[in-house]
Amino acid sequence: MSDLSVWLAQQNKSEREYLLKYQPRDFVEELRDFNRYYRWVTDFGFIEAKLELLGVQALIEDYDLARVSDVLLSEGQTETLKLIQGAIRKSAHVLYRDKTQLAGQLLGRLLDFEMPQIQGLLEQARQLKDSPCLLPLKANLERAGEGCLRTLTGHTNSVTAVAIAPDGKTAISASDDKTLKIWDTDSGTELRTLTGHTDWVMAVAIAPKGKTAISASADNTLKIWDTESGTELRTLTGHTSYVTAVAIAPDGKTAISASGDNTLKIWDTDSGTELRTLTGHTNGVLAVAIAPNGKTAISASDDKTLKIWDTDSGTELRTLTGHTSEVNAVAIAPDGKTAISASWDNTLKIWDTDSGTELRTLTGHTNGVLAVAIAPNGKTAISASGDNTLKIWDTDSGTELRTLTGHTNGVLAVAIAPDGKTAISASRDETLKIWDTETGTEVRTLTGHTNWVSAVAIAPNGLIAISASMDNTLKVWDLLNYKKIASFSGDYGFECCAIAPDGVTVVAGDRSGRVHFLRLEGVSGGG
Repeated sequence: MSDLSVWLAQQNKSEREYLLKYQPRDFVEELRDFNRYYRWVTDFGFIEAKLELLGVQALIEDYDLARVSDVLLSEGQTETLKLIQGAIRKSAHVLYRDKTQLAGQLLGRLLDFEMPQIQGLLEQARQLKDSPCLLPLKANLERAGEGCLRTLTGHTNSVTAVAIAPDGKTAISASDDKTLKIWDTDSGTELRTLTGHTDWVMAVAIAPKGKTAISASADNTLKIWDTESGTELRTLTGHTSYVTAVAIAPDGKTAISASGDNTLKIWDTDSGTELRTLTGHTNGVLAVAIAPNGKTAISASDDKTLKIWDTDSGTELRTLTGHTSEVNAVAIAPDGKTAISASWDNTLKIWDTDSGTELRTLTGHTNGVLAVAIAPNGKTAISASGDNTLKIWDTDSGTELRTLTGHTNGVLAVAIAPDGKTAISASRDETLKIWDTETGTEVRTLTGHTNWVSAVAIAPNGLIAISASMDNTLKVWDLLNYKKIASFSGDYGFECCAIAPDGVTVVAGDRSGRVHFLRLEGVSGGG
């Protein structure tokens, strides 16, 4: 604990609140004591206390004071404050949910910077060992000053789509929580929430002038919005199933929607009038793209085909066949001469848009059985599958011994405890399950993740497990009491994790390709 944090803790409640709230500003604006200002905002005790009392945004704003033109700090001091602020800003979405992750977030984002004040701050952060936590051994998060500036939170369900206004100053997100949100891209502030849809919002597009946006929803409608006021201008009805996608023509005068009712519709964006319906697909239409010249569009469908359309007449020009499963997405090259489709058949295909010829197929994706683990005695193995089950196999005979059922979505990973008697599975249903491998009985379900659980590892002593999830977190579980005891949040979804033989060193990999090295603190994972 730093001297400053000890001193702050000794103050009475009202004095302490005043100091945390106003003292940095007083140092700069009233006392002109820039050195004391600098010492306070680089002290972990102050940062932690202010975060706990006033939240992350108030803390971020303390560092804005260093940008005032007459603040006399050295170039090195200014850069140090910029990096600390950047680390806190990048971590804002994590700290909003869980303030106890402050130390891990700062270490993960600042460890590579050698400035003495930053290293001193991180050394203070390492002393936080009064509760279980995962602390990075190396800089394993996106560094301050690089990449993502901020994560925007506010939706209460999955974000399905985002569009950026032509001037780049605002963005609109669409969500399964039935709303859209308009964001200030500079500050990350939520400007307004657009409500009106009665089911998931699946897509959004912003008109070329940036003044209106169109949303597509599972409630079978599209809505046109005034982006400045957030007002709903009109609702477009006519589809008889969910609307999966929408694209606005380059001139902004028409839009094309794609739907699960097997059709596309072309709309007049000024009046909201349906101009024509494009029929021909024999299953739901999942995506649509309009060519740069606005004269043709390409749709992608569950019927395993793409279709090229004349947008003026609504005529189907040609059908692109070759995929052996649903086509999920399509993009048209800037020159309009080629398009690329993506399919559940694990391939992408590149097409010549003039002739409809398949130019090439991109292969390499796989599906099916997603993971396997062999028991310590080598006699049995457990497989995990997209069919929502696990199977236990006799490795000598190849006989299926039993099937483990209970997950409600694909099973992505499985780990077997050192004694071979229990196993833990990780699933797209956002849960982990603990199994008795001898009987096939489900012992317990572990909940807490908010997205796919992609990997799980068990410590050598069998008492601790770590799960990795696409919700950007690693979670530490007590296997005796079946409860979560710690969590670590990253910048990207975690795809794999492992615990070293020492039982405390953790290695995890995320979707960005970054490898994380962490240490279990406050728990015993060794043998």
